[in-house]
This record gives sequence, C-alpha cells and structure tokens, in this order.
Amino acid sequence: MLPVILSGGSGSRLWPLSTPDVPKQFLPLTDAKRTMIQQTVMRLDGLDFMSSPLVICNEHHTALVRSQLSDIGKLQRPVMLEPVGRNTAPAIAAAALYCTEHEGDGLMLVLPSDATILNVPVFQKAVAKAHKAALKNKYALFGIVPTRAETGYGYIETEAGTLEDARPVKAFKEKPDEATARRYVAEGNYFWNSGMFAIPAELYLAEIKAFAPEMLSHVKDAYKNAERTDTAVKLNKSDFEAIEGNSIDYTVMEHTKNAVVIPLDAGWSDVGSWNMVWELSEKDELGNAANGIAFFKDASGNLIHTENGKAVALLGIKNCAVIESKDGLLIADMQYVQEVKKAAERFLK
Repeated sequence: MLPVILSGGSGSRLWPLSTPDVPKQFLPLTDAKRTMIQQTVMRLDGLDFMSSPLVICNEHHTALVRSQLSDIGKLQRPVMLEPVGRNTAPAIAAAALYCTEHEGDGLMLVLPSDATILNVPVFQKAVAKAHKAALKNKYALFGIVPTRAETGYGYIETEAGTLEDARPVKAFKEKPDEATARRYVAEGNYFWNSGMFAIPAELYLAEIKAFAPEMLSHVKDAYKNAERTDTAVKLNKSDFEAIEGNSIDYTVMEHTKNAVVIPLDAGWSDVGSWNMVWELSEKDELGNAANGIAFFKDASGNLIHTENGKAVALLGIKNCAVIESKDGLLIADMQYVQEVKKAAERFLK
C-alpha cells in the first residue's frame, strides 16, 4: 500500500508562523522535535503492508520535503511536484497513475500532511481495517467520531452500526450551523470528514473517467509529459494548468457507490487555528501554554509561541494568543483567532 502525503496547503490561519514559504506542515507545532509532515509519515511505522511514502507538494517546497523526509530516513521515492494547485482530486489522480506503475497491490493511503493524531495504535488499527476494505475494491474514508457540535468541518452520514464497523456512506454534508451540528452529534451516524482515505488506484481512475473525464485526460497528459529525475516527478505545467480543480469529495466520493466509512476516535485534529494549537499544548494550572520564554502573572487561558527567543510576559491577560516570528507578530483574543486568515491575506499580498 502506497502512502500518499498531500502537502499542498498554505496554512494561512496559523500566520505569522505559517507562511507560503514555510506552511504549517513543515513546522513543529504540536511536537517539539518533529514537524507535522514528519509525524504524519512516522505514524505509519510498524504497518508491514505499507511501503515508502509518496509526497505531493508545491514545487517551491521541494527542498523542505526532501530535507524533512531525509531527517527521519523516509526519502526513498521521488517527490511529486504540482506546478500549480488544483485541489485534491487531480493530485490524487496523478498519485494513482504513479501507484499503478510502481505499487504491486495498487492501493493508496491518502493522508493530509497537516493533521495530528494523539492515539497512534488506534489509528493504525483503523488503517488496517481500511486496507482490508480497499483490498475488496472499496474506498475507505476515515470518519472522525465527533467530540463536539463542530461547525467548521464537513460531515459524512453513514448507515447505522457500531464504531467497529465499516459503514456504508449515505451522504456528504456541508459545514452545518450549530443546531444542525448538535443534531448530527446526537444521532450518532455522522462523522467529521477527515480527508483521509484508503483508495484502490484503478477504481479511482475508472470513476474519475466516469465522473470527470476531462480532468483525467489533463492529469494523464501532465503525468505522461512530466519531467522526471531521481529526486522528483514534476508534472507538466501547461497540462496541469488546464485542469479545472476540484476536491476528491465533489469529484468522486459524492457520486460513488463504493465507499465505506471507518470510524476513528484517536484524538484527531486538523490543527486549523491557534485555538487548536492551544488545545493540543501542555498548559499550566491556569490554562496558559507557552512555546518559548514566557512569564504569566494573574493570567489564564493564554497561548504564547515565539520563534526568535524573545521573552514574553503576560500580566492580567486572559484568553489571548501572542504569536511572534520573523515574519510578523499576532496578538489576538482567542475568540478572534478564526479571523487570522484575513490578517495573513492583508500582509501576504
């Protein structure tokens, strides 16, 4: 089974630490030693049916990917380079073409590079279930057991079953309002859409051909005309630019009759905001978290993250994020951290 690591995101919600040059997947946000992409790859250690990873990334991040995979001894394949971003469906199609050429069983495990999972043994058990489903020519979608009425994620509705069952998919649901999210959680047949999939490559290519034939045609051209070296497969720019981008959900998963959900309750987070970083960080007795030199006095519920060794003191401050890097300084009430993307867009023009 070929691990396919999607590493095209920009992570603008974690500005100023995450930038287009060094997005969040290349940062040690939730682990002092390992970056998020390194953690993603290392989470698969010990699964004997898993081969070495194929990373798909923006061509500007080639050196970062190669360096970080090399540091953990996982650089056994060329990196696949996207000349432009076209969302997940075309990227996974290009990986499927590679998989049919290079992977004996023709199966892929598609993982975003920027999520965290706290319980690795539980995750690996779910991967083993997904592998069995893929061997039966089924897509296996990892559905996160919701822990709250979250309005920031899409949901997958499934047939009834236990958390041990692979459940047939009934419907994909857009990000809900709060009342709808509460109903989803109460009913028990709805899961957060994690963006993680086990995929039979030939099935995916056949269904892309059925549901989005023009997309597949351009992807095949981009792959056929790719510039290949020992270190990279650079998809052809003009062919790839011609693709009308779309997600795997919209392109295939919402139309297929061959998908099941593997329920996953393993401490998953997409680390999509500074709130999430705070939740995943170690805290003092008043809920303050710090990565760097920090002093708190009559302060609670704060997050400090400094990159350049500067000392930060918070006096009488509650529920505040102070994030400092060489690219900028963010000071925000935790209630406003969802607005960070707007600040990033303002400064990264």
